[in-house]
Amino acid sequence: MDNICIFEDYYYENFLPLTYSRPVFELRCGFNTLREKIEFFFPEVPLYLLMRDYLKPLFLKKSSFDKNIKGSVLYINGRIIMKEKPNLREEGIYYFNNEIVFIYLKERTFNSINILEFKEIEKFKEIGLKEFNISNITIIKYPWDIIKENGNEIKREFSINCLDEQNSSIDVDIIGDKKLVYIGKDVEAEKHIVFDVRKGPVYVGDNTDIRAFSRIAGPTYIGKKCLIKSGRIQECSIGNTCKVGGEIEESIFHGYSNKQHYGFIGHSYIGEWVNLGAGTSNSDLKDTYGNIKYKIAGKSIDSGQQFFGCVIGDNAKSSIGTLIYTGKKIGFAAHIHGIISEDVPSFCMWAKSLGSKTSELFFDSAITTYSRAAERRGVILTKEYEELMKKIFDFTKDERKTCDVYSNKFSIG
Repeated sequence: MDNICIFEDYYYENFLPLTYSRPVFELRCGFNTLREKIEFFFPEVPLYLLMRDYLKPLFLKKSSFDKNIKGSVLYINGRIIMKEKPNLREEGIYYFNNEIVFIYLKERTFNSINILEFKEIEKFKEIGLKEFNISNITIIKYPWDIIKENGNEIKREFSINCLDEQNSSIDVDIIGDKKLVYIGKDVEAEKHIVFDVRKGPVYVGDNTDIRAFSRIAGPTYIGKKCLIKSGRIQECSIGNTCKVGGEIEESIFHGYSNKQHYGFIGHSYIGEWVNLGAGTSNSDLKDTYGNIKYKIAGKSIDSGQQFFGCVIGDNAKSSIGTLIYTGKKIGFAAHIHGIISEDVPSFCMWAKSLGSKTSELFFDSAITTYSRAAERRGVILTKEYEELMKKIFDFTKDERKTCDVYSNKFSIG
């Protein structure tokens, strides 16, 4: 393959609010994002990305994707969890379960078309390319798909990335094979820490600090510069620069998010710059043990999952004692209080269970909150990120209107 182009399709909408602020291929699973997994198999090949226009200032690697590209082009659906390099020999469209997963074009065909935006991918069906059905592809369609694959990906990526001997001097109790523990550079660990690797490996990134009385069960990935407070972490992927504690089970955290205190998060996907107050917990199992339903575009979908928690968008905050029901989503920059028994729109202050009117989070306040949180981690608000937040604020106005979110000043009591 001479060139690689990763594209997102309209199924990104299934992953809102997480994908308000990133292309679908920037979702993480295991060690890496979906994009990074694809790049691993094409280390020397020029990479291009197709995404929504407003995301390009933050995520576009190339200045343009145009008809001046030389050589063949392989389009790859950004929802693929790539586990091996595809072996495609013939030009055409490749399907898995009736979804386009690859489009392989030779240079002459590429130069004869003008399909250069993600929203035009379906037009490839109209130009007479041969069509093929392939198997052995893992592609995500809903949030629970990526949560279910997380543990498998940690095991797979550990086997690829952690073959070297470990020379760490930290003193932890390991239950299982010590070769299934990887400790990065300058990791600090207090006494009375247990790693349980009987079900999968544990990876701890550089400069992470693990406090006493922590129990970490694999398969678990913990990124760089994290703080692991006392608690129980089981089958999780924790991004860089997170602070976590309490009980976390089979969940994914993007970078710069906090859940430092007591409380439970299970079978959930937590975005970036999220802060969960003390006592925040989610339910991931119904009292009836039945399948959990989840709303997408206003329609209730049977997830087919007995265990599924919540999806929390970037910059969301919860107050102390917040309780989130199964299968709920919390919008981008939403602030939640009390009991959350329904989906929460983006940019709002939500405390219905406490008897308060739901109020819009003023955009200036959202920017100020982000800036304060980011500065604590040495990150400065950029013009590009502020413009991204403004776009999301504008996109989600109807979302708030539908949920009777008012423009009044928020107050509790």
